[in-house]
Formats: sequence, structure tokens, C-alpha cells
Amino acid sequence: MLWFSFKKKSIESTPRDGLEPIHIVRPELIDLLGNNTQLRIWLPESLRGAMDQVAQHLDTTLSKYLREYFVVYLYGNHALIDMYKNKTGIFYEPPKEKILEDDFNTPMFSRVRSVEFIPGLGKNIVPFKVFLHAQIKADLQLLADKSEMALSQFVREILVSHVLGHTVWPERQQMLNTEHIAIANEWESGHLEADSIREPSTKEEDSLDGKVEYLHL
Repeated sequence: MLWFSFKKKSIESTPRDGLEPIHIVRPELIDLLGNNTQLRIWLPESLRGAMDQVAQHLDTTLSKYLREYFVVYLYGNHALIDMYKNKTGIFYEPPKEKILEDDFNTPMFSRVRSVEFIPGLGKNIVPFKVFLHAQIKADLQLLADKSEMALSQFVREILVSHVLGHTVWPERQQMLNTEHIAIANEWESGHLEADSIREPSTKEEDSLDGKVEYLHL
């Protein structure tokens, strides 16, 4: 992954042995910057904690970690490096546009903080709303379809394999309450909506089971 190579040395601008660089020629991958769609996914609490520890050890954020991981999983490590070198993909830098006078006259609205939670879910399952680029989600969906799996299940399993290894998940899954898994699956599929509480106190928020976390890639 790129966290190591970026910090240890800059990526060479010229290829070795006079070889021409290979560039990723896929117009739909030029700009992957916007998070214009979302994915519902639940994770076992043990995986959630492990992901935080990995991101902390690499001195990066969980959002950046997953953003780069999905690119490597879908398009390869070389594509990630190519995106970084050429300011495309998840590193896309849009052209600087002239700021219009009207932009300064846009009315501002205050947001009232609210917390979504899923009653009855328990504390061993962490529900996520992951906001990501539609192209990344579409390509993950293609692989999920080939595996004959729901997208959320597919993403959960590749994350488990990547972070915890291939021999851990069956045992971990058996430790989770089957009723809680059923509730989480209903929420993932959109058949169950989370409840919401506006401006909860710290005590109220800490007591909530099944609190939905938001992750913007």
C-alpha cells in the first residue's frame, strides 16, 4: 500500500531501463474524488477495532486506508501509484474555477446534530454508512455479483480477509448473536431503517446500542 512508499521515498518519475510508463487508460477512473453514493455495511466489533489499530500504526486515517485499499483490490497497486503520480483517481485535483460573487451570498444553515441507532443490535456489531464514489461501488458490485453475494456481505468478507486473515472469520461469526446478525442484515438491505435521536447528551449517546457510524472515503 502507498503509505510506506510515500513516506520512505518519492516515487520515481522516470521508469528504469528506458521502459515507457504504463498509464491506466480508463476514463471512468480519472476522477474518483467525490463520495456520491453510499453503502450500508455492518462489521463485527473486533474487526472495527483491528482496522483502527492498523490505521493508527500506519499513521493514516481509516478513510484513507480503505479508499486506497479498495483501489488496490479493484484496479491493482500499480493503478494506485499511477493515480498518485498523475493526480487522477482518488488523488484527482479538479481545475481551479473562478469563484463567483454569488458564492459569497449563499445562505448558511446550521445543522442540528442527530445520531442514528438500530435498537436491539447490541454492542458486538458496528453498523456503517460508507460514502464512496459510485464507480468504486459499481466495480465492487460487479465482483460481488460474480461471487453470487450481496454487496455488503462481499465487502465485509474482503475486509475481514484483508485485516484479520482468511482463517479467522468463521470462528468470529459463530461468536455473534444470530438475532443481532439478522437485524443488521435487514438494515444493510434497506428493509429496516435506523431510529434517530436529536442532540443526545453524552450519557444518552454512550448508552445507545447499534449506533451508526459514518465513513466518508
